Amino acid sequence: MEESVALYLVMLIFLEFFEILWQKGNTFKEYLANLFYFYRKNMLFFLLLHPSLFFSFFAQISLNNYGFLASLLSLIKIIDLCTKIYIMDKLYKKQNLVFISETLDTQISPLLKSVGLIIYVTLFFFAYT
Repeated sequence: MEESVALYLVMLIFLEFFEILWQKGNTFKEYLANLFYFYRKNMLFFLLLHPSLFFSFFAQISLNNYGFLASLLSLIKIIDLCTKIYIMDKLYKKQNLVFISETLDTQISPLLKSVGLIIYVTLFFFAYT
């Protein structure tokens, strides 16, 4: 069982790196523009570009772990994706974005881009060990 958890952990790390690599942008607005480019092409394709979301479901089912932390991991990934879609929808339909308009031109540091990797992998580790 522990070997499969270690393998799943390595797979999650690679999937998170994949997501970091394709979600480019030096500012938050560039980041959202890159996301919107794929979202506009095809929403299903956009969802498939988030393989760690589906992997978290797969790990939960295959390892038969429906505990709090495992469910929290899946929930956070869903909320993250829904938040991205919500902000993109508001931004590109020219709706009022007072709550975030000041931060759109903020530079995104490499550390901030890898926060998801750190949080999701750590949560996965504690959920499945």
